[in-house]
Amino acid sequence: MAVMKFPRCSVLLSAILALVCGCGTPRQTIPVSADTASSSTHTIDRKTPESLASLNKLFLQSYRARQLVVKSNTSPVIFANFDSLILFWNGTIETNRVIPGIYHSLKAVAHVPFGVYLRLVGCAGERDPIVPDELLAELKQYKDGIGEAEASLEQAGFFPCQLSRQREILSKSKTCLKDVISTHKVTRKDLLDFAHGVGPLLLANANDAAVAQLDMTHRAVMQWKKRIPPEEWKRLVVVVSGPQMPRRLNIFTQYFAKVLGENGNHLGYPLEGRRLIYAEQIFGGRDPLDLMATTLVDGDAGEAFFGNRWRMSRDILADGAKEYLRGIKVE
Repeated sequence: MAVMKFPRCSVLLSAILALVCGCGTPRQTIPVSADTASSSTHTIDRKTPESLASLNKLFLQSYRARQLVVKSNTSPVIFANFDSLILFWNGTIETNRVIPGIYHSLKAVAHVPFGVYLRLVGCAGERDPIVPDELLAELKQYKDGIGEAEASLEQAGFFPCQLSRQREILSKSKTCLKDVISTHKVTRKDLLDFAHGVGPLLLANANDAAVAQLDMTHRAVMQWKKRIPPEEWKRLVVVVSGPQMPRRLNIFTQYFAKVLGENGNHLGYPLEGRRLIYAEQIFGGRDPLDLMATTLVDGDAGEAFFGNRWRMSRDILADGAKEYLRGIKVE
């Protein structure tokens, strides 16, 4: 755990809370009727008077000033960002890592059949499902990598039941690749049969990963709760930062909803509310169309592996988190 001092008007805390606080009113799109559109050529586009523009500047200044007051006086705050929790309280910043190594191992194995599917789905069909030579070379490399991973599984710290599952996932993936490499073709039916067969194993890995993450998270948060006076803990605000796809029933959102004990606002995303805020991001440098592509790719894959096009439109760890949280205590 890392601890450092910070000034009351912390720049870092301001940056975090700025993720969820706007500083202006959103623009609204007003539908234009046919009659309005036809007469728009007769409308003069007048410049906004300087007096009105000045009033709007005063509003923005007022908004930013109030933002600064709210940021400076909100405490304690926990900022949850995938693999770490950051606590802002009592003039300090404390950071705890909450992703153990076994989480990454479970994820890496689960990604293997997903990767096989992504490589093959573009050429899998009912007519002439021939796999190009350049792709065959990539598949051979993939198969060799699986063989190396199989030899190192016992070093990853899996429980016996988990170890057996990892071997089954990798074996099924390698068998699929062997068949494609030997026949130089893959039908859509064969690919979907592979995906359906391995899907439950992937969800089992996701459930175990959720437990591993929440175990570390719960230990860290309960240690903080012991130190923070109850009257201050009741004012705790949590900001969860992450991309769009895992927002619904996000693992941190589920966990902190139980810790805070507040009802959500029921505005579209379950459990989020006044003191539990999800800061949705498109990370720097990303093409905005990446989200569109991710939605389509994950939709096809969710249908192939889990029989549910929308399963990957909520956190893949959601089900495991829900089950785990039934048994924990936050007193």
